[in-house]
Amino acid sequence: MPRVDGRGSLIELLTTRDGAIEPIVHVYAVNAKAGSVRAWVYHQRQYDRLAYTQGRFQVVLFDIRQDSPTFNKLSILEFGKERPSLLRIPPYVVHGVKNIGKEDATFINMPTNIYDPQNPDKSRLPKNDPRIPFKFDE
Repeated sequence: MPRVDGRGSLIELLTTRDGAIEPIVHVYAVNAKAGSVRAWVYHQRQYDRLAYTQGRFQVVLFDIRQDSPTFNKLSILEFGKERPSLLRIPPYVVHGVKNIGKEDATFINMPTNIYDPQNPDKSRLPKNDPRIPFKFDE
């Protein structure tokens, strides 16, 4: 939850206060145009750590881990200024993001692995993949 005072607010993104975290090895900001969709992607080795603190985003997760208790389950979440959050997405969880706000907005990713352009850990699926029981409104 944000800490708010007369100057504004503060939102912690990562802390070791409650235990160890994976090292910070790569951090980047994603600017999303109002109404834009980024879907679908998953990783085989890394966790994505997505921080939503501004704007309004719909985040959809679809679990393709066959040994997971949430295998083939769909989760639809909403994050942003009104509901700031850090979302940790494990490998083999397909995810997509839509900026459902009326303005451009930014979110931060702090993946657990460094991006390697020679061997990227990024698998993409088509936006209308029939295996995913969800379609983003356009």
